[in-house]
Amino acid sequence: MCSLGPSRPLLRPTRGVSPVVGAALLFVVAILLATTLAVMAFEFADALREPTPQVAFETEYVADGAGNGGNGAYVNVSHVAGDVADGSIVYVRDESGNEIAWRSIRAGESTVSPGGRVHIDGRGSDGVLDAVCEAGQTYYVVVERPDDTSAILREVTIPRDPTSTSPEC
Repeated sequence: MCSLGPSRPLLRPTRGVSPVVGAALLFVVAILLATTLAVMAFEFADALREPTPQVAFETEYVADGAGNGGNGAYVNVSHVAGDVADGSIVYVRDESGNEIAWRSIRAGESTVSPGGRVHIDGRGSDGVLDAVCEAGQTYYVVVERPDDTSAILREVTIPRDPTSTSPEC
């Protein structure tokens, strides 16, 4: 046989990665990385939301309205321990959905802090609330967050019928 030179077998590339496959893999990795970063960012943003104040309240129900100037039964809600909160974001809400800021109620202060209290009877400064008229009525101490969510800090239910009622009853 006649040979024109050294014989070589046809060379095939030993790499199986083409530029198209490499670009596709790079795209998939970029999408996964972007998704991971987005999830982490949203979770971090949720963690930054101000937590609900941790507080302890005591309630005193006065069924005969003693010392209330003829306005009927009332409830005093006193902050006894826990976090201090701005009195403009803490509200007292009745079961009808009426509400008033803590600091706007008689005896309420600009902050909700240990030693502070509010007087609830549905008359005078808290006249927007339902008057205390019967057992089972419920009032809520609620904190309103800037993101338009709220949390109930305390639920106050009237335990028994009042012996003295407001003219609104």
